[in-house]
Amino acid sequence: MARRVRFLIGITAAFGVVAVVAVAWAESAAEKPAIRFVIDKAEKLIAFEAVGLPQGRLSKLARLDSADEAFLQLFSVHVVTHLTSADIPAMAGAYTVDGSALRFTPRFPLCAGLKYRAVLCPAGTTASVTPDGADKPERGNAITRAVTIPEAAAGTPTEITQVFPSAGTLPENQLRFYLHFSASMSRGEAYECIHLLDSNGKRAEMPFLEIGEELWDARGRRFTLLVDPGRIKRGLKPREELGTVLEAGEEYTLVVDRTWRDAAGRSLKADFRKRFRAGPPVEVAIDPAAWKILPPPSGSNNSLIITFPRPLDRALVERTIKVAGAGGVPLAGQVAIADEERRWEFLPDLPWKAGKYQLVIDSTLEDVAGNRIGQAFEVSDKGPIENVESAKTVQIPFEIRS
Repeated sequence: MARRVRFLIGITAAFGVVAVVAVAWAESAAEKPAIRFVIDKAEKLIAFEAVGLPQGRLSKLARLDSADEAFLQLFSVHVVTHLTSADIPAMAGAYTVDGSALRFTPRFPLCAGLKYRAVLCPAGTTASVTPDGADKPERGNAITRAVTIPEAAAGTPTEITQVFPSAGTLPENQLRFYLHFSASMSRGEAYECIHLLDSNGKRAEMPFLEIGEELWDARGRRFTLLVDPGRIKRGLKPREELGTVLEAGEEYTLVVDRTWRDAAGRSLKADFRKRFRAGPPVEVAIDPAAWKILPPPSGSNNSLIITFPRPLDRALVERTIKVAGAGGVPLAGQVAIADEERRWEFLPDLPWKAGKYQLVIDSTLEDVAGNRIGQAFEVSDKGPIENVESAKTVQIPFEIRS
């Protein structure tokens, strides 16, 4: 027992009085259920444990799937935020039975500067967690413990550098937004910090598809925000009950709160706002035959330029179009996107040689409304508005002349 007490005292500087509460528990764990914190070698909080539960109950829990509702009813962890709602949703994560303890490991790393509250209901009654920030050891049948992760050291604030689509008018059936950040961001709080406002400043009701895993690139610098497809496709219940998220002719503002924290726990430099107008829906498939190709002269290092009739999806258009030479060998070079995602440029590493070339386009390419080559996103009661089976790739020939 003495060894455990010394270890917890060692993290007091990082977690303040909460660590002291954990020390007090160490002397009475065998007497009643309680909560403790799991710290790694770097003195970071990585998990929460419920202890003092009957061994028979732990044995039954060990046989359940980690996603079983029984775990959530017994033991849950919540982020304490500024929300005024009486109930704060539990964090996503994995449950395991580790010896005499039930452990909860959050799906995403805990963020510096945020407060977390663990709730243990030994009687099996789900507790209501309030956002008042108070640390209440017990409330009814629930046992709670709270901890605030220390703030990160001061540094250059992270900010939003770009948001795509970049156009000022977006189709009514706009499918996704891409948010680019200057540094890696934290995970697990995106949907609390992003809002869509109408022209009167009123928040749209459930406009986005909230995905537990969140859609980030490998570096955590680009976040993909999906408009709820159920409110885009005709005939689906969300659209029938709530209507479309965007309405042609109306003005909107996409708002990102500065309270969103980066990977180091620092708040964003400032709030971000993107104002735009909704236009008519785009419900036809992409037709590469309508693209304009402007070949450069041979012997030059000038860019090959393609212009599109309408904006394409920024992230997809960057990686789904290649330039191939004789024998289908791809050319090395750099791609740039411009003119509100209506212009694609390819700058080769080597000068162009006279001859025949081709654009090789992956069929997964989409426009901003989710329409693909030969396949429209929208589906009517009579079937797809336009749904032509497409090959894996589409080739468009062009020629570089002397």
